[in-house]
Amino acid sequence: MPHAVIVIVGPTAVGKSALSLRLAERFGGEIVTADSRQVYRYMDIGTAKPTPQERVLVSHRMIDLVDPSQVFTAATYREEGERVLHRLAAEGRPAFVAGGTGFYVRALLDGLSLPPVPPDPELRARLRREAATLQSPALWQRLEQVDPASAARIHPNNLPRIIRALEVVETLGGPVPRSRPAPRHDALYIGLTMDRQRLHAIADARVREQVRAGLVEETQLLLTMGYSPAGPALDGFGYREMIAHIGGHLSLEEAIEGYQTATRRYIRRQMTWFRADTRIRWFDAAQSNGARIAATVDEWLEARSR
Repeated sequence: MPHAVIVIVGPTAVGKSALSLRLAERFGGEIVTADSRQVYRYMDIGTAKPTPQERVLVSHRMIDLVDPSQVFTAATYREEGERVLHRLAAEGRPAFVAGGTGFYVRALLDGLSLPPVPPDPELRARLRREAATLQSPALWQRLEQVDPASAARIHPNNLPRIIRALEVVETLGGPVPRSRPAPRHDALYIGLTMDRQRLHAIADARVREQVRAGLVEETQLLLTMGYSPAGPALDGFGYREMIAHIGGHLSLEEAIEGYQTATRRYIRRQMTWFRADTRIRWFDAAQSNGARIAATVDEWLEARSR
């Protein structure tokens, strides 16, 4: 049986998780999470993972796959995700690919060229040290000199992707190879959007709720367990600000404000990425569009079954 994939994308805090949960429950599917940080174990609050109750209600895949010290690439995500999609197709059940990491969505569903370059921990550590001194834009300028095409696709503040691109360039001795993306799976793309000011207010409130729920304590536990602040998981926003607070470099309020600012920047990058994909059917998350979205999914699934 062919794959039935419904993709739910949009910026952070717009309501993707709640929508995918309702749809997966209604249509008897499973959720395939497309989030580059939810793949890490022990990082629950800061990555806004589904609750245990939600996981009982609907199965969530691609969560808690590796320890925070391990490197997890888009190629690995695609490999693991393909297994899930094939299983669901064999069972005749729809897959709801939901998340805000657009690169992971394209890696899984499109013919996105992913260079076969294994991670180099020593090289990454060196680039992270340079970034700590020079800041991300300086590394981005270096990337622009050696691989302008990759630099044009990567935001100057997106340090993980800058480092990965420089890693590939240094390993291959030239620019990151790319092929023209071609869809690998028949999929329905649903996008959630919202007035930017309202979305920022919701995202700001979610940051404070994460802190109330124990984000500082979760971060401290990860450090106590021996995971490095410069490792692949903890150098992202949210944990980064809490680490600075734990180390006495920021007050809690300063850490919260820094986390909120980083989240707003990430929302802008996400919308720039998703707006470029013409396959996405957009719905305003602030309006009562749940019934319309469900009807859209129902019609699409019905058309595929004919």
